[in-house]
Amino acid sequence: MSFQWCVLFSSVLVALLFGGLTEACSCGPQHPQTAFCNSDVVIRGKIVSSEEVDLENRTDGTGLWLRYEIKQTKMYKGFESVSDVQYIYTPHDGGLCGFVPSDATKQTEFLFSGMTAGGRLTVTVCSFIQPWSKLSPAQKKGLMHTYKHNCDCRITACNSVPCTLSTEAECLWTDGLFSRDWDHVQARQYACVHQGDATCSWAVQKTARQA
Repeated sequence: MSFQWCVLFSSVLVALLFGGLTEACSCGPQHPQTAFCNSDVVIRGKIVSSEEVDLENRTDGTGLWLRYEIKQTKMYKGFESVSDVQYIYTPHDGGLCGFVPSDATKQTEFLFSGMTAGGRLTVTVCSFIQPWSKLSPAQKKGLMHTYKHNCDCRITACNSVPCTLSTEAECLWTDGLFSRDWDHVQARQYACVHQGDATCSWAVQKTARQA
C-alpha cells in the first residue's frame, strides 16, 4: 500500500460502527510522519486470524466487519488508549475502505496505524499499513523517535508546480512529482522537524549506521 490515508473524519468512523455508510472511500497522499501523527494508535504485529463480526446487529448483513486477531510485538503510539492490541477491525465491504491482506502477506509482520472508535481500533485500506521489512531505516527511526516530537510541523503535498507554503512551520512534500505512489526520498528518508525558531524544515533521518 502507498502512503495514503482515508479522508474520513472521526464522525464517519463512528457512523461506520453505529450507523452505516454507503459512500465509497476516497484516499489522498499522506507522508508517514503525518499518518503517524494523525493516528490514535500505531503498532507492529502479525495477523493471527480473522473472522466476520456483526457490530450493528443488522439482519440484512450490512453491519458486518472483519476482525483481525493481532499478535502485537511493539507499540509506537497509543499507550494512553490501550496497553496491548488484541483485535483490529476493518469494514467488511471493500467499497467502505476495508483492509484485506493478500494471501502472500498473511504471515507478514506489519506496521498498523489506526483510529479508535467505540472502544475499538479500526483500520482501512487507506491507513498507513506497511510490511515492516519494507520500511526504510529512516522511517523506523521516525517511528521510534522523530515523528512524535514534531507533530505540529505540517507537511503539505505538492501535486503540481508551482507550490507554495502558507506558514514557516510547514514542509513542502514533492515526492508525488517523481513517484505516483509518493514513496520517494522525502517519505523514505526525511522528517519535517522543528528548527528551534518556530519554523520547520526537512531533515534527513540518519540511522546509527549512517551517522
